[in-house]
Amino acid sequence: MIFRRIGKTALLAVAAILAFEGQLEAQKAVLTGQVRDAESGEALPFANVALTRVSDTLFMRGATTDFEGRFSIGDADTGSYLLMVSSVGYVTATQPLRLQADRHGLEVGLQRGMVLEEVKVVSERPLYAMDGEKNMYNTADDPSVQTGTASDALQNAPGVEVDAEGNITLRGVSSVEVWINDRPSHMNGEALKQYIKTLPAGAIERIEVITNPSARYSTSGGVINLVLNQKVKRNELFCFGANVSTQPNLSPWLSYVYSNEKVDINFYVNAHGEHVGYSREEGNTMFTAGGDTLLTRANLAEGKSRGLGGYAGGSLTWHIDSTTSLTGWLGGYPGWNWGRYDATSKYIEYPHSSMPGDFSFGSRTRDTNAYAGGYFGAWFEHRFDTTGRKLTVSLNGNMWGSRAANLYSRSYTVHTERDLLRKEHNRFISPSVSAEVGYLWPMGKGYELEIGATGSVDHTHETNQHDTAVAPSLFVRDDVRSYHENFNDYGLGGYATLTKRIGNFTAKVGLRASETLLRGDVNDNPAYHVNKNYLELTPSLHLSYRTKNFHNFSFSYTRRTSSPETDQLTRFKEYADENFETGNPALQQSHAHNLEAGWSKYFMTFGSVGLKGYFRANTDQISQLTDVIYEDFFGRVVNYSTYANVGSSHTEGIEANITYRPTAFFNLRMDASVFNNSFTYLGVEDHKVAYSVRLNAWTKLWGWLQVFANVHYASPSLSLYSLSNTRKGVDVGLSTDLLDNRLSIYVNANDIFRWQNWGSTGTNPLYQSTSTTQWTSSYVSLGVTWRIGKMELSGRAREGGDTGGMPQER
Repeated sequence: MIFRRIGKTALLAVAAILAFEGQLEAQKAVLTGQVRDAESGEALPFANVALTRVSDTLFMRGATTDFEGRFSIGDADTGSYLLMVSSVGYVTATQPLRLQADRHGLEVGLQRGMVLEEVKVVSERPLYAMDGEKNMYNTADDPSVQTGTASDALQNAPGVEVDAEGNITLRGVSSVEVWINDRPSHMNGEALKQYIKTLPAGAIERIEVITNPSARYSTSGGVINLVLNQKVKRNELFCFGANVSTQPNLSPWLSYVYSNEKVDINFYVNAHGEHVGYSREEGNTMFTAGGDTLLTRANLAEGKSRGLGGYAGGSLTWHIDSTTSLTGWLGGYPGWNWGRYDATSKYIEYPHSSMPGDFSFGSRTRDTNAYAGGYFGAWFEHRFDTTGRKLTVSLNGNMWGSRAANLYSRSYTVHTERDLLRKEHNRFISPSVSAEVGYLWPMGKGYELEIGATGSVDHTHETNQHDTAVAPSLFVRDDVRSYHENFNDYGLGGYATLTKRIGNFTAKVGLRASETLLRGDVNDNPAYHVNKNYLELTPSLHLSYRTKNFHNFSFSYTRRTSSPETDQLTRFKEYADENFETGNPALQQSHAHNLEAGWSKYFMTFGSVGLKGYFRANTDQISQLTDVIYEDFFGRVVNYSTYANVGSSHTEGIEANITYRPTAFFNLRMDASVFNNSFTYLGVEDHKVAYSVRLNAWTKLWGWLQVFANVHYASPSLSLYSLSNTRKGVDVGLSTDLLDNRLSIYVNANDIFRWQNWGSTGTNPLYQSTSTTQWTSSYVSLGVTWRIGKMELSGRAREGGDTGGMPQER
């Protein structure tokens, strides 16, 4: 039944495209193909492809390649031509061509031109551009981020933000998938954070941001694809360096890269140590259903955290022949953390409470955490012919485990009977494995079909034991707060997308279908058992058009279905000291409609300008809510958190980016957005308009010193029952390359005015709260890198690190 519905939907989608194509069938002949570097096989964007008259090379028809090196020339008269293909830094290729009917899959290889020491050729291309569903940020052309990490580069990508802990959000949504070279990274949360913090921005060619993914992608949020530098066919390079900051933080590293016609080897190892401090101010007020004040609480906490960790891993690619390759990768990252947190809290409980009066207490937490993660994977690819038809098979595995010990104490000024001393031991392990088979079929006449099947298994096991002191040195197990849980998620799905290209116009429709099985239990108790199945269908439509003078237009629509997660469905109550958290087995799937429309323009003598408008509507949205309730375990009214289908919401906004590049040695960039968030829950409506601005300036002085400055500001923005604080900051830095780029040095000053903090205000009518956290965000960092070997490989140094050693396109 499922596949019958999928088939009907797919046939309707194909019929729609065929009908649309029939209305535009006015071309006499179509020529499509791809332009590549003749040595490395790398696709060449912005190459010029022209059909000229044989007698006098008069231009007749032409096109410019897209970011994948592909071109399409339509409405050409049949006959004989001289094909001319050119790109900056390459020798122009010419060849006779007889065009009698539509011709597809033409492959053109360009040879690199002679490099003269006295002449430097600078290729102008837009820093930002659109290509189909992708928003492109050409990191390699942005010198202001070259000395930083992937985190710095991501901050400049459209709509992306990375917080102090390495968490990535896209337009405020955290459900973001990170891909490496068009393939899922399959990294868990901690591995992804380490990857973002350590991968050098100089290793990234471009960042592709997909805010409204097609059915090709399984995520309900967005996709960020990092395309790494890959321009070398035969070479060898060894790099080592160190980064140090006044936080303090120290991270030495080394890498080795080797590449020839048959194999590519990447190896990377690092170590890091850090010492981070923070302070937090919190306050909250609970009310009764009648509106009476039940309790007010103020909390001031300070903490310090020390950590040691490392990483070792890499990848090996075997090019079996010119059409087939096999890649394997393996890596691991152990680590240790020690933390100390001290807090003072003041309570005022009112007559509605079981223990009215004013009192305060002090608390102290000491914890240690040992963790280890690892991953493995393999990728097989076979190209059947020069038209682009290919088969891919991938396998990915992940393992994450940790063991933590925590000692927590609390001492009251009054109500000393509530003093406590508690030990907590937590063990966590989460292995997962996934596989995917994909097939790409260029069908001719501008059509391209992509189909695939996916499967995955995710397991989570956690044991949490609490022991409470009943006398000095005598601890008793707390059976209420202790638990063990086992969750298993199984996924099986498939997708199909059909693309039609007519000249510079592209239409893409798709459908994804997936079945998710959630199985789990807590404490082997049937009351907490989870057994749910969910079917998710995702249709999508993407349209794009590019003019010859670099105007880009795009439109997209997707409908996404999101299912609850296993831990959100169990009735088990997880008790803390003053509150508890529980799931909701009645949760239903939520649905989101996403619409986007964009325009961008590249000016050769100015830079680029881009605008994008978007609308997102959610129904039965799943969110965690905080409320108040009388709980027998505590014997009083406390606050608790649970999950619910909270109602509906919609967001509409507009984004703009402007890049000013008057010379090759200066650029100024501004990114700005204005959006409105609206929520409706239980008949109550709330909305707020918010905006954000980011300015980046970079210049090169005296031919050797690079200077940059970044300024960012974000106004408070609304989410369900929560209002974020204002965020702002200023960063500056200097960098230089010496000894023919063998030695690189940078010095950065982060948050020079100590403006950065993270916080929010809760607006729940029954539970209002405020929270502000100040990290050690103001610091100076220094980095040094030394390179030995073939410098062309420097962009791939550390490529094997934390990326999962993902295979590289050739």
